[in-house]
Amino acid sequence: MALTKLQIKTKALQRLIKEEKYYHVELKEQQDVIEQMKNNPDKDEYDLKKQVEVLEDTRQMIPELRKKINEHLVSLKDFVETYNGDEILHLAIKQIDAAEALLAQDP
Repeated sequence: MALTKLQIKTKALQRLIKEEKYYHVELKEQQDVIEQMKNNPDKDEYDLKKQVEVLEDTRQMIPELRKKINEHLVSLKDFVETYNGDEILHLAIKQIDAAEALLAQDP
């Protein structure tokens, strides 16, 4: 059975919210790796530098992802406001609330 436009928009926003959470987990893990490397007396400066680059790349992805979340949020809200179909909107509204709460937090 094919997904409806409402389901597609809802799932897209849900996926982006989940992805943003994963980036925060990855960011924390990368910070831990760097701390361990810094505390290691036998550390390789090149490896440490590369791990810092990975950390910065991850850090830069979060604002970009938040822009996408905001775009999808606006799109879903607009769609829900004009929706006159038979589907129940509670899952879409739940994702809208989750996205708004996420965007209200500091990145």
